Amino acid sequence: MSLVAIQGLNDPRLVAYGSLKGKSLERDGIFIAEGEKVVQSMVNSGCRIASCLTARGAITRYKSLLAILAKRGVDTYVATDEAIEKIIGFRFHKGIMAVGYCPKKLTLSGVVKTAGSPLFLVALNAVNDPQNVGLITRNAAAFGAQALIVDHATYDPYYRKAVRVSMGTIFRLPVCYEDDLESSLIRLKEKHDTRIIAAALGSGTSDIANVEFSGNICFVFGNEDKGISRKILSIADARVRIPIADSVDSLNVASASAVCLYEASHYRLLNLT
Repeated sequence: MSLVAIQGLNDPRLVAYGSLKGKSLERDGIFIAEGEKVVQSMVNSGCRIASCLTARGAITRYKSLLAILAKRGVDTYVATDEAIEKIIGFRFHKGIMAVGYCPKKLTLSGVVKTAGSPLFLVALNAVNDPQNVGLITRNAAAFGAQALIVDHATYDPYYRKAVRVSMGTIFRLPVCYEDDLESSLIRLKEKHDTRIIAAALGSGTSDIANVEFSGNICFVFGNEDKGISRKILSIADARVRIPIADSVDSLNVASASAVCLYEASHYRLLNLT
């Protein structure tokens, strides 16, 4: 194995691990994977890996994973738990981390060409909690979505917390970055005969059980506080709601995405068999 012992806390090779709480990683085109399952998913995906960081006492536990990293020419930096906690700025409880290079940013037009038919896409409009982004990513992958579309106001799915919460499913789901989500969705409607389905509350919505999910569809989920913007709601072909108790005003957006995507995937499965 390619193990590198770290002695000093200011070792320049560990700069990325010391930037976990900021957004500088995104600007540098790299991301952090935390925990054995996420790092393993990262390795399995074939994405480029810059380095790995683990504690001395965890080497035996991760022996097989570290061996794979070594075969790919990835250095693993090793230090004490105490040193790692000082480097990253919080308690090191996951045991292993790795720095990866963000994949090439994809466009919606490019993804549609390779996604196959019928399309099943998920778009995020100003979802600004990285935990929700990670959970929705996991839900999208679990229920068979072909790609995730994010606008400029949504947290990058490759942000540290989003990657961790996604449990590595982000590595299997293409991400399209669209600055003008409204225009992108209109193109989907006009050029690819895709119905835009908005998860919303209030008047003009239909019970999700009564909505058809056949053909090309793109589900849109909105901001945790304000929901989907008016502009995007205005171009939606359907607005769906999830029936819940009157005493509760709404579901968390990630929870709502799980229900909506399950309903859509279940409908499509029943109508394809």
